[in-house]
Formats: sequence, structure tokens, C-alpha cells
Amino acid sequence: MATTTEYKSSDVTAGSWEPLIDDGQEIGEVHWLRREGEGMPVSGLWRISTEKGAEIPYNVHGSDSFHVIEGEAELETPDGQKIMLVAGGVYSFPDGFTATWRTRSPFLKFFVVA
Repeated sequence: MATTTEYKSSDVTAGSWEPLIDDGQEIGEVHWLRREGEGMPVSGLWRISTEKGAEIPYNVHGSDSFHVIEGEAELETPDGQKIMLVAGGVYSFPDGFTATWRTRSPFLKFFVVA
């Protein structure tokens, strides 16, 4: 029995971004690469400006692994730990992780949530 690998590609254009809504609040914009299938990993690009992302909740559902393409942000955990996210950095946060997200400069990341 032959198996095939499903290939995905995407062109990022101005019209390919859509608002990302979490708990009724807009938290930046997303360009999806893969999003179908309940329980399957999703991936794409996420961006947020300093105006929209001054301070938003960051609640991980699944595990969120990402590469910061541009910008800087700070996460502050409920116990006061501060984590700086910087361009070029690769990060991974487990299911249930929570923090306050503060965007320091326009931010863009490639993410995979599993």
C-alpha cells in the first residue's frame, strides 16, 4: 500500500491575514499554513503590533513552539518571572502555561501548536 505525504505551501500577501480572536478579544493577526483536523497540529505566522499587543493574556492550549522572526516581547508569569522573546529565538511552552504578553516592538513569529 502506497502512502503519500500531504504537502502544504502558502503565499503571504496582504489579504492572507485574518484577525485572531481569543475569548472575544482580538490578539493580533494570523496567516494559517495548516489548521484543519481537531487535535492535529496547527501552524502559521502570527503578528501583532505594539498598539494591539500592549498587554494581552497568553494562555497555551496544547504546546506552543515558535521561532521569532522579528520584534521583541516580554512574558510575565503569575509568579513574576519575566521571559524575553527576541528575534532569532526559538521557544516552546507547554499546555496550560499562562503569562501576560507585552509586545515591545512589532512582532512576527512562525508557530506550531500541537
